[in-house]
Amino acid sequence: LDFIDKFLKERIPRVKLIKAEGTYLAWLDFSDFDLTNIELQQLMHKKAKIALDDGYIFGAGGEHFQRINFACPRTILQKALENIEKSLEGIN
Repeated sequence: LDFIDKFLKERIPRVKLIKAEGTYLAWLDFSDFDLTNIELQQLMHKKAKIALDDGYIFGAGGEHFQRINFACPRTILQKALENIEKSLEGIN
């Protein structure tokens, strides 16, 4: 979780981490980007080539969020975050 927090603050500061308490799942807040739920979903799937949990499926208030499972090797987590970073390049 600390790795995700540091990565986002240093490399993708517009994506905010909602720190998890006692779980291996964390919320990433993409609300600083002007993307619809479907655009965000497609960006993660097609451009970043990762599958996160779409926040909107959890109900009201979940819009603009993606849930990431960080219970994996650091190399996989780093690659996923790098893919997110690259997918967001040039998006206002």
